[in-house]
Amino acid sequence: MKMLILSAKSYTPQGPNYGDCILIDTGSALVVYDCGCEEHAQRVEAYMSTNGYSKSIVVLSHNDADHFEGIPYLVEKGLVSKVYTQLFLKHKEDILELLDDGRATDHSIGERIKKVYDNIASLSKRVTLVDALTAGEIVPGVTIIGPTEDYALDTIRKALDSNESDRIDAETVINAASIQVSVDFNQTQCLLCGDASFEAIKDKLDDYMLIQLPHHGKPDTAEKIFEAKRGKNSTVYFVSDNTGNTNGGSLKLKTLGKNVRKTTNGDVHYPQNTGSSGIGSAPRRTLGFSY
Repeated sequence: MKMLILSAKSYTPQGPNYGDCILIDTGSALVVYDCGCEEHAQRVEAYMSTNGYSKSIVVLSHNDADHFEGIPYLVEKGLVSKVYTQLFLKHKEDILELLDDGRATDHSIGERIKKVYDNIASLSKRVTLVDALTAGEIVPGVTIIGPTEDYALDTIRKALDSNESDRIDAETVINAASIQVSVDFNQTQCLLCGDASFEAIKDKLDDYMLIQLPHHGKPDTAEKIFEAKRGKNSTVYFVSDNTGNTNGGSLKLKTLGKNVRKTTNGDVHYPQNTGSSGIGSAPRRTLGFSY
């Protein structure tokens, strides 16, 4: 089992939000947790070619573009067997009950879900989609462990209710319910969080000594995690922050005395090694396009 968190350090121009992309290679399967830009996707394609994978399994933690935008490239290239993500359309009856809106219908709720979760909706009929809220093991050693169905449905209730705030537990409702994945490295386990809220993961932290700091190292959430893990000095923290301070904030993290590995410094490998990723860097962008 090995993990590679892609860095946008070599991408040009510097400045755009290139987003997250984490590769989990079990030796017999490749799981891609988020893919936030086409540059990442091209490197995933190269990794697959180098390592003999014809298909990957994708986990899309949530609907935001900086976790999604490379996935259509992989799908169009025929490199994806299935995508695990939030399929709220499968939960319309429960959502209708939670909304308690006499004017809402099954059809209208479906249309509102597709509008709010537009990136996920765009994958429909293009690739096999799996409801991550009711899934468990993806492949041996890689398992979906959160959020709870109740927490996720509460976030979509707020997303669809015009009278509600679009925030919950200090995150947007779309971020808060990010799909969480556990990766088993035999002697230790890694928790991948996407942009999840602290409330969504706090009850799991004791079980993990490898933790992806949510929302690109967002300082407020990271500090809560550091406090919860106080005394566990062997904890390793990963930050996928290909946005500088624009959308994450890992440059503002207080990391003294903590083992924090950030993509601002280059690709992050676990287990750690001194070699390169072996998949090179992505093409440059010009006026928002790559070539």
